[in-house]
Amino acid sequence: MDKMKEKIATSILKRIKKMPDGAVITPDSFPESWSRKAITRALSRLQKKGVIVRLQNGIYSKSKETRLGPASSSPIEIISMKIEQSQDKCLGGLCLYNKLGLTTQIPSVIEVLNNKSSYNTTLGNTRIRYVRIRPRITEQTKNLILILEVIKNVKLIMDSELKTTVRWILQVIKGLNKQERKLLVAVSMDYPPRVCAILGNILSSIDRSLSEKLRKGLNPNSVYRVGGIADNLKDSKKWRLQNESA
Repeated sequence: MDKMKEKIATSILKRIKKMPDGAVITPDSFPESWSRKAITRALSRLQKKGVIVRLQNGIYSKSKETRLGPASSSPIEIISMKIEQSQDKCLGGLCLYNKLGLTTQIPSVIEVLNNKSSYNTTLGNTRIRYVRIRPRITEQTKNLILILEVIKNVKLIMDSELKTTVRWILQVIKGLNKQERKLLVAVSMDYPPRVCAILGNILSSIDRSLSEKLRKGLNPNSVYRVGGIADNLKDSKKWRLQNESA
């Protein structure tokens, strides 16, 4: 091994030691100026030594100690960490609701929201479904989109009481500052009108001006059948929110 490759290998090991157990590691985890070939070889050697665990071609996880010995992160942990580090992707579906503590259901498929394309892939034996969504995912909108995804799919969070989910949405929105709430309303325009109606209803007790802005943007003749959440919101009639059984 020449001096440059040895230096890179030593630097890689030092960086990995500073990473948390279960961290996802790829050649892109290291500076672009480093030789990709040297990085690949160094990761392969560390995998053989048990420092990291190979998950897929070019994807590794830092080993973590358990009662049964070294182990890698689960696919959900790995994807969650990668998504948290990404500025243009969000978790979606059951994986998101589970992570937020709104359901105890374990997803059989990990859903990842993005702005580029929809496709399916796998990580080990775990299926991953990438879903393209219209609202632009950025560093500023990412956490706001999570709120809107919960509102959009509130009927699908099967084992959570609707009043608990409504309370969660209310508390999260209350924690936003004025500019974040304005951006939340702007992003909601890329969602179905029923999402805007539910959001407007919830905002009416927090920020009347933003709530009114949403109400004016809705068709005054439309009725939104949103399931049981209509029975857990104040002024549902004003916002034309109805339970399917109504």
